[in-house]
Amino acid sequence: MESWAAMKLGSDQMASLESGILKEVRARPGISRVELARVLQIAPSTVGNYVGRLIVEGFLLESRAAESEAGRPPTALRLRPEGGQFIGVDFEARNIMAMAVDFSDRPIKHAHRQIQKSDSVSEVIAKIEQAITEVLPAPRRRLLAIGVAVPGLIDPAAGIAINYKYINQWRNVPLVAPLAERFGVPVYLENNVRSMALAELWFGQGRGLKDWFCLGIRSGIGAGIVTGGQLLRGSDHRAGEVGRWLCPVSRQPAAQFFTPPELPSGGLELQEVASVRAILAAAEQARLKGESVLSAKAAPLVFEDVVRAAGQQDREILAIVEFAAEMLGWAVAQLALALNPSRVILAGPLTLLGDTLLTPLRQRVGEILQASGAGVPLIIHSNMGEYSGAMGAAALAVHEWKPAH
Repeated sequence: MESWAAMKLGSDQMASLESGILKEVRARPGISRVELARVLQIAPSTVGNYVGRLIVEGFLLESRAAESEAGRPPTALRLRPEGGQFIGVDFEARNIMAMAVDFSDRPIKHAHRQIQKSDSVSEVIAKIEQAITEVLPAPRRRLLAIGVAVPGLIDPAAGIAINYKYINQWRNVPLVAPLAERFGVPVYLENNVRSMALAELWFGQGRGLKDWFCLGIRSGIGAGIVTGGQLLRGSDHRAGEVGRWLCPVSRQPAAQFFTPPELPSGGLELQEVASVRAILAAAEQARLKGESVLSAKAAPLVFEDVVRAAGQQDREILAIVEFAAEMLGWAVAQLALALNPSRVILAGPLTLLGDTLLTPLRQRVGEILQASGAGVPLIIHSNMGEYSGAMGAAALAVHEWKPAH
């Protein structure tokens, strides 16, 4: 095989090589030039040349350790935090989250904007731009790239958000071109639940694991699937759209708060009975019924009201949460039968419910998988917080960005 040293590299190839060097240093802080050459299968002299350039450009730091047994002092390479910044934006039907990270992945600043039901597409995009502007570095030239975690279906190659049913008229929305023009840097798109999975893969409870999935539960529901240590996107970026699955909804008492009088023969979509939006709508029905502690509270309810009522052992709210948990448990079990994961990570506001949600969900998963003779994966809540999608979007920008030549 021809070595990199023997090749005359074009600018794209040089950028790719330097990007590969930065990724290895990011994954192995303190790696030496010799180790880097071995991992990348590149001649040490070639590594030396490109590492030298990256140091001059302000992306890498190099320090000398104590002398080795051979008497030659090894060097340790690390990312230079001041090398630049990346911004990640994550949004869904009601909230926009933005986060800036430095060149060593350390969070620096975050911002939050709310989306109103009446907001037009242009108003949502304007709010995304406002959130990005709020976390921009000073000086602005230090911004290197932006990652955007988008709800629903996307076409990353075209830079378009294809469809999302919970934002008015959100169909075939160009995002990459206007944001790249507005901020003057590369912009990369990813589905927002897959972005949550990226955050878990690189920084959270999926780090070092090969086969697992993240179930993101907000206004909609999706799965970010990791197999063989790689994020699964699908042939046209539609992997993980489990929120559209039709659930086998039974007529248990709590179903009255979720289902119409005439239940469709095929069942209801998972996101219509187990999302944050669905649980809030059901809680509102319980409030109007007058048998919940929430009946004394004026509308509109927020999810913290549901969490508080569950903590007070409100009978109606506990029944609603248990119903949603069983529906989620059914979905987790189907995914587990198909994918055989070692771990399932639940992400989104429902994690605020703690074991009130997790216990019945685990029980339902266990019932289904044990009846099938399958093992039950570890099911846990994410501990990355509400900015996990933004963190994953920033990580996407870090991963995709390449030094300019």
